[in-house]
Amino acid sequence: MNISKDAGKTLGVFGWAKFRFIGCIVCAVIFIGVAILCFSLMNIPTSREAAHGGTYFDTTAWPVSPFILFMGVGGGLLILAAITLLVARSVKAKYTFTVYEGGIASRCGGKETYIPFSEIEDVYLFSVGRGNYSGELNSLAYRKSRQNDWIIISLLNTDSEKLISLFRQLHAEQRSRALQEKIEQGQKVRFDYVSAKNVWLKRAFALRIADYLKIDASLKPLYLTKEGIVIDEKNIVINKTDCITNDSWVENLYVLDSHGSKKFSMMFPTIISGDAFITTLNNVIKAKD
Repeated sequence: MNISKDAGKTLGVFGWAKFRFIGCIVCAVIFIGVAILCFSLMNIPTSREAAHGGTYFDTTAWPVSPFILFMGVGGGLLILAAITLLVARSVKAKYTFTVYEGGIASRCGGKETYIPFSEIEDVYLFSVGRGNYSGELNSLAYRKSRQNDWIIISLLNTDSEKLISLFRQLHAEQRSRALQEKIEQGQKVRFDYVSAKNVWLKRAFALRIADYLKIDASLKPLYLTKEGIVIDEKNIVINKTDCITNDSWVENLYVLDSHGSKKFSMMFPTIISGDAFITTLNNVIKAKD
């Protein structure tokens, strides 16, 4: 893969968390080893005569024969080993990443794809696992456009928190710069959003990460122009005295006028590329005469 000269320095390489994967593999090997031992004990004689003076099991007090017992235990252990191997496969991240000053490269199945931050249209932040209850945005998916597949950064990646934070910062800066140029030329730039209900339903009922990303059918447009925000065919005029406030990355986003009254509000995780939206909106306010 050829990385553009504009990519700049490498800021970090993020693989996948191998500890859980290795732990599952070790457990599976132990299960298989003990299962083999059980199968080898199935045919040990159960009487002195049959053993011809060798080792045998005295089964007079046993409720079942050694053959059935060891076959059952060994079979159960093989089933556990198979389940553990499936778990090992599930805890291996699909993508690994290299972050550059100007973009991000993802690797999957030997194929590496580089996308400049300024060209990434969609970034979706969401909560999985324990984050569902706290609202912590601990996973991120991005794509160059709707025509492309989502690329997922999850808890399965090493230093996922650092990776997501770095991605958000660089994307917000560089994508907003590209969008601001279009706005200054008189164009309106599009963002998308999903309903808050959609976000909460995903948190409650999504079983796999892929389920969180089934949002295309419910996306609605949200525009930024020189004048302000256009949403649901409503024009919200932005003035130089307006300000943006949000207590944290997971709280509602507000645009307040000079008197502190709300002109616009939206749940932050519902906005696709929310960080770039906030940065671009701030730039629109600063550009006001």
